[in-house]
Amino acid sequence: MTRSRLLLILAAALAVVLSLTVIACGSSSSSSPDEDLPAIAATVHIADGRFDPRDLDIEVGGTVMWINDDVASHDLQFIDTPKLYSGVMEPTKSWIHTFDRVGTYEYYCEFHNTLKGTVVVHAAP
Repeated sequence: MTRSRLLLILAAALAVVLSLTVIACGSSSSSSPDEDLPAIAATVHIADGRFDPRDLDIEVGGTVMWINDDVASHDLQFIDTPKLYSGVMEPTKSWIHTFDRVGTYEYYCEFHNTLKGTVVVHAAP
């Protein structure tokens, strides 16, 4: 067998192995990670240096999702609830929180302290 023929066979075998690897890695699970998420009562988009909407009214037990659509990183620091903190949200990332107590929750971005918002949580009727 000539050297060029041997190289051709090896290249073909490598192509088969690589294609099988891609197929195996591309398989997906039948369960979705979204199945464990609570129903979202409101969504806040962070873009162009602002929260949209800035102020929310939801019922107790409601879940809010913040989505960072901006080019900068942001976080949510709650004023009267310091343990409630989103962590750093890089661009395209999101954070959700379920509000289980009635109250007014004021928050701001620690990186951009003029970026502020409020979530008012009412008792369910």
